[in-house]
Amino acid sequence: IYYKEGFKIKQTSVLSTLRAAACAYSSGKEAYRDDQLDIAFDLDWGNAKGIFFGYEEFKYLMGTEFETMISERWLAAAEAAGVNIELMNELAIIGEEDQVHRRQSRTLEEKYGWGSPQVDSLWKLQNYADSVNTIRIEEIIAEYGYPGKSLVGGEASTAFLVIQHADLEVQEKYVDIIKEAADKEEIRWSSVALLLDRINVRNQRPQKYGTQVGKDPDTKEYYFSEIEQPAKVDSVRASVGLPPLQAYADNWNFTYDPEVHVEKVKVRKEKMAKKAAAEKDKKDK
Repeated sequence: IYYKEGFKIKQTSVLSTLRAAACAYSSGKEAYRDDQLDIAFDLDWGNAKGIFFGYEEFKYLMGTEFETMISERWLAAAEAAGVNIELMNELAIIGEEDQVHRRQSRTLEEKYGWGSPQVDSLWKLQNYADSVNTIRIEEIIAEYGYPGKSLVGGEASTAFLVIQHADLEVQEKYVDIIKEAADKEEIRWSSVALLLDRINVRNQRPQKYGTQVGKDPDTKEYYFSEIEQPAKVDSVRASVGLPPLQAYADNWNFTYDPEVHVEKVKVRKEKMAKKAAAEKDKKDK
């Protein structure tokens, strides 16, 4: 009842629409259930299935007729859109390989510390997976161009993730192709922002969108790598669909203050310059 009332005002959220369909399923309202499922997949079929399987609140529906309905609608929508199902499924596997060890690394780092045998072993596995995935993604791009949503549906960001975690040379090789795909709405521009920032930071240039975070080896505090326009970064982020920077900083439990950021960047640069000079003197001697 409440969803029906709310949707009279606005209905653009796939998540809210799936919630309404789930409520209808649980209460035996078959017509409304089917109507809401149709709307959810019309809004964004490529992400509807991922949202259903990705949110804990739908867990109670796994293994039910409702899950079957989701999967059947997703497959029908994918085929109707001309998606390459085989390639999409392959990218789903690659995407999982890209994330599986990264998801574990933070927990192990907090428990054993960065540089511990546990974390080191985990990253050896992840680095191997990254190298294999990069080779395959380069082959896919050579054959199809960037595999965006019109080709692989909800797996449109997988190739980006692999390139985002590849060597700088690979990132610079494909960044223009990814930007072009974003301009064609084949991938979100917010994803491109991460790649552009990572390339800049790796080249020791200020980042534009504030997506790259570092950790002080001495204080163990997290910080943003140098930002191009510290006081205007939120508006820059908004231009590509990213939330305010503090919402991002909350993931690492630290506070972003533009003035403090500028000062800390200055201190880090001075510290690095002194370290480089000391190493040079040692080498000269």
